[in-house]
Amino acid sequence: MGWRAVVILSASLGLAACAGSVPPPTAQLGASAQAIQQAERAGALQHAPAEFQSAREKLAAADAAMREDERTQARRLAEQAQADAELATVRSQRATAQQAASAVRTLANPNAGLPNAGMPGAGMPGAAGRAPAASATAPLAPSGMSGTSTWDSPRTLEGTP
Repeated sequence: MGWRAVVILSASLGLAACAGSVPPPTAQLGASAQAIQQAERAGALQHAPAEFQSAREKLAAADAAMREDERTQARRLAEQAQADAELATVRSQRATAQQAASAVRTLANPNAGLPNAGMPGAGMPGAAGRAPAASATAPLAPSGMSGTSTWDSPRTLEGTP
């Protein structure tokens, strides 16, 4: 068990020695700032405010870590800020696309969402309560004819009274 502790301690010391030689993550900070600007242009303030705010906070923390010369921490925070900003952009684009699709559906079917929208004449003024145009028991001849003809009596479509 003692040799494992030595290996872990050696690895930790090796990593600590390398930490001083980590280059500054200026490119990552710039990429994160650009991703945040893109998210803002995509409407992240409206559609993904939590992710957008998280990205801004992490970029600010990365800047603070750079001032403290904590380059590894600054790089990690900048990468997280970029990921949050990209997520905010995607969610904003998705929300915008859903709104556009909804608008297109409404334009394509203006009666959608109205009661009885599938009924014939629905959506037409004065159509409510009107009887169908053709009836199965409509008279076959005008009712104003005189006489006792069977033409005066209503008939079914099959021709029987």
